[in-house]
Amino acid sequence: MRALHRYALLLFAAIVAGLASGCASTEIVSAWKDPDLGRVPFRKVLVVFQHRDAGLRRVIEAEMAHRVPGSVPSHNIFSDAEVQDMALVKQRVRADGFDSAIVMRVVSVEREVSYRPGQVYAVPAYYGDFWGYWGYGWRSVYEPGYLRSDRVVTIATNVYSVADDKLVWASQSETFNPHSMREAVAEVVKVTSRAMGELLRSRG
Repeated sequence: MRALHRYALLLFAAIVAGLASGCASTEIVSAWKDPDLGRVPFRKVLVVFQHRDAGLRRVIEAEMAHRVPGSVPSHNIFSDAEVQDMALVKQRVRADGFDSAIVMRVVSVEREVSYRPGQVYAVPAYYGDFWGYWGYGWRSVYEPGYLRSDRVVTIATNVYSVADDKLVWASQSETFNPHSMREAVAEVVKVTSRAMGELLRSRG
């Protein structure tokens, strides 16, 4: 009965772990900033999500613009065809008085497979005789190793000073096991906008 109880507990733990692995988690894995970041006013910020899915582009740009003060989503200014016209984009960005821009792009979507080794959960016991070993055996449970597969979405976020045509902040983030690309990018928007907010408040 005790062995069955231990197996039940391990099965429950495995189910909980499986449910947890199904939830997306995001973290910034690398970041860089230019020493001149403090000179960028960030009064009017152009927010751009470079993606072929026009609907996804609109949703993500709107979410980022909502979180970053003084920002405007690029789809309010450029159509899906116009974003490909570099001369038009330059002319309109300068004419509209943008001093900075946030550009997000999906870098990769990969599968990572990792091996988790098995473990022995045991209650120490003397097993030099039959009854000692009998007790040890029923108090020991082996948890076999297993392979875990994670979906990892990597997204790059670059911040530019428009006046200087210069990169002033860059980061790469990883989102594990998102249910969709929309969820992955939405998670990155939350994490990145929070990091940028802290960075801008600390510019001095």
